[in-house]
Amino acid sequence: MDSARSRRRSALAASIAGLALAAFSTTASGAVTIGQLNPAPGSGNCGSNNDWVQGTVGSGSPYVVPGTGTVTSWSHVARDGGSQDMTFKVFRKVADPARYVVVGHDGPRQLIPSALNTFPVRIGVEPGDILGLNSGSGIFTECIFYVPGTGDSHLIRNNSDLADGEPGDFDTFAGGRLNISAVFVPANAFTLGATARNKKKGTATIEVTVPNPGELTSSGKGVKAASAGGAVISKAVGTGQARLVIKAKGKKKQRLNTVGKVKLKVAVTYTPTGGDANTQSVKVKLKKKL
Repeated sequence: MDSARSRRRSALAASIAGLALAAFSTTASGAVTIGQLNPAPGSGNCGSNNDWVQGTVGSGSPYVVPGTGTVTSWSHVARDGGSQDMTFKVFRKVADPARYVVVGHDGPRQLIPSALNTFPVRIGVEPGDILGLNSGSGIFTECIFYVPGTGDSHLIRNNSDLADGEPGDFDTFAGGRLNISAVFVPANAFTLGATARNKKKGTATIEVTVPNPGELTSSGKGVKAASAGGAVISKAVGTGQARLVIKAKGKKKQRLNTVGKVKLKVAVTYTPTGGDANTQSVKVKLKKKL
């Protein structure tokens, strides 16, 4: 029996070791995994009914949300034995030195012992929000693990289960990483604003507001490409307002140079870093002084 249990634990450790110490990982759907999982769950426990927030980690994937978007699932590696439950939480710092408010939660969830537990969730988050948890009622829940010599720290609020929107002060402890990870999907909704025309050059500039760093592209019939071998005009952008210059090419450019105006149907595509693309169409009229 002990040999079988050892083999199962070794297989579990091998399957999640990469997750525990990896940097940001991007899935095929454009989602990002943050946080870390215990690569070798043991017999430790973290008491019952405590709120936990991850502080700093010296290596591997951070527990901090990298942008505006949605947490779509969370995971925890449960130790063996006992009745275990856990609540996933997202915290936001509201005051120094360590006052946090709960942004959203999921649970409590019953955990399958000696297994990787993953649960779907939908929590809107902002840059700087931090992963956390509540240790629940089971005394066997293994909330943290240790990586020696890395300068880690975690925060805890004993005998506490803060509700969404409720703030609380936490104590900081050296060492320890929360045994929890989450999948974050960057927001890709963007807003098209005013269009300004340059009649001397025959171009137009579209104001665009984006929620995360990423890339803006424009395409369409008669829309000038960035280069002879390219298909779009592409521009790296940061969070907030950006500008996208629209030019005409081919027969559309000939018409612009002949009659001084032309209409283009432009597809504007925004792709947040590590996320999925989103496209909006807009009609743009170019004018040029002849």
